[in-house]
Amino acid sequence: MSVAFLRSRHAQILILLLIAVQVIFNFYSSNRFISRLDGDENSSKDESVLISTSGVGVVTNDGMLRSSSNISTNEDIKIIAFADKHYVALAKVWYERLSSLGYTEHYIVCVDDKSYKKLSQGNYRLIQRYITNPDYAHPVVGFGRQLYSLRLQFTLEMLQNGTHVLVTDVDNIFNRYVPLAGFLEERFDVFHAYEMKYPMNLFQENGFVVCAGHQFIRSNSATISYLRDEVLGDCFKANNCDDQVRYNVALHKLRIHWNANPFGKDRIKISSNVKENDGLLVEQLTGTASLGDNVKLRIKIWDRDFCWRLSNDLPEKCPSMKNNWVAMPTKLDEHISEKRFNKVGKKIAMFRVWDNICRGGDARR
Repeated sequence: MSVAFLRSRHAQILILLLIAVQVIFNFYSSNRFISRLDGDENSSKDESVLISTSGVGVVTNDGMLRSSSNISTNEDIKIIAFADKHYVALAKVWYERLSSLGYTEHYIVCVDDKSYKKLSQGNYRLIQRYITNPDYAHPVVGFGRQLYSLRLQFTLEMLQNGTHVLVTDVDNIFNRYVPLAGFLEERFDVFHAYEMKYPMNLFQENGFVVCAGHQFIRSNSATISYLRDEVLGDCFKANNCDDQVRYNVALHKLRIHWNANPFGKDRIKISSNVKENDGLLVEQLTGTASLGDNVKLRIKIWDRDFCWRLSNDLPEKCPSMKNNWVAMPTKLDEHISEKRFNKVGKKIAMFRVWDNICRGGDARR
């Protein structure tokens, strides 16, 4: 056997070994990356922050607890959204979407008899909490205020009864299953989502506003005091319980000690040609406030990729496919081909538009 042949044979073996090592390395790296996406508890803090694949500029690990699929609790937790006779069809779409994701604790709160009778014909979990003499003729200063008042009051009653509650809207689009018990494992009492810029005066003063249409509230003495004394307060006397205003006024008056300055130059903000979106905060905020008598309220505002709230700006500002939990889009009329739709019809069409643009082949990932 010649020396040249031996050398050739040796080279072939060496090449095969190198290929095998590369395959093993790629396999390990791939699984390590997947584990990191799933929230590997052994990952460092830097590793837990996912690669930025979101139109809003950041993707975090919110809602990605490693044990999320195994979380169980004996605590009473409910998801509630409100519907009147005009929103029955939309409430069905919302409810069925949550069911398809695996939720079993969601309820539609019917605020009039017609909505209850229509929905009771189907397999929906319902709560009857009627508005007395609903003023449908005045949808903003009439029925709107009545609905917002009821939403705040009923949320407070649930907390007082020991129920942890996610208050959301029937036009909010849930995109993946996040176990609510996981929020109880975090150290916060109230979880808010970012709004856009209403009320504008508070946005300018605080650097952000939160959304009254999506929050998770733990049932304890701090949150009961927060809802009863700070958010509700005396709004009934003034007949103006706009919960969007009330939550943000409460946060402003409490003078929260935030973990980061909302006006800091290092804070990530939306850059957009859409006026309502430009300059909005993206990253989560956490903070504490004193409610007196040594009672501390611990607050978290979810990041804007996890709880997405913007005015159109699609597909450029689509959130991540991996981490987005809920989307609260508005002003998507240009994407809706059926121009004859009324307000509710457009909101229902919005679910399809969202899925096509941000959850399908056209979505940015």
